[in-house]
Amino acid sequence: MSGFFETVKVQKKKKAGEPLWLLAYVDLTTNLMALFILMLAMSKVDTNKFDAVSKQVTRQRTDSLDELQKRLDAEIKKRNLDKLIVTNLGMFGLNVEFLNGVMFNSASANLSPFALNEAKPLLDILSKVDKKYLLSLEGHTDDVPLSKKGKFRDNWSLSSARGVALLDKMRELGVPDLRMNISGFADTRPKIATVGKTGKDLEAARASNRRVVIRVYQ
Repeated sequence: MSGFFETVKVQKKKKAGEPLWLLAYVDLTTNLMALFILMLAMSKVDTNKFDAVSKQVTRQRTDSLDELQKRLDAEIKKRNLDKLIVTNLGMFGLNVEFLNGVMFNSASANLSPFALNEAKPLLDILSKVDKKYLLSLEGHTDDVPLSKKGKFRDNWSLSSARGVALLDKMRELGVPDLRMNISGFADTRPKIATVGKTGKDLEAARASNRRVVIRVYQ
């Protein structure tokens, strides 16, 4: 530290011909810098406290979604829908997957009787989640090309229309538009690969891929 101040003194001597206000300014900045260096040297960052606060914030978020998952799973089990509806809590939020095409009939974007009846209690729970959470409504199809004479041009249009239909239902249940978004993935993100499958195995894989996902996230 003494070497630092000696250097400053030498610099001041070299600048003896400069105005007095400039020398006073140099003295002030030098003293301030020395003060900051001393404060930094004497301070001790409480990393343990920082980590504890960070973990607490993360835990509160996870616990909230964890409780939501428990409520949904209890309702799913109560109605024996384990093979049709599954939940998955990950780093990007809570996913609720409606499998086997139960929410929409093949090539249709109209909510099925199952969606309007059996799935209604689950949609009610999701519609009442804390306002800090957003809902992403994702539509997926199987890999069967649509008929040229059908209502939808291709699976992209169909999956997007399914997202819109689900958005309309959630809006009906009281979820504001600002808390929702939709995504249509067509057959680009299959849950089960269909390559190499035939017969009943192929049909089962395609049924699983015809799904809707509601993702709850912040």
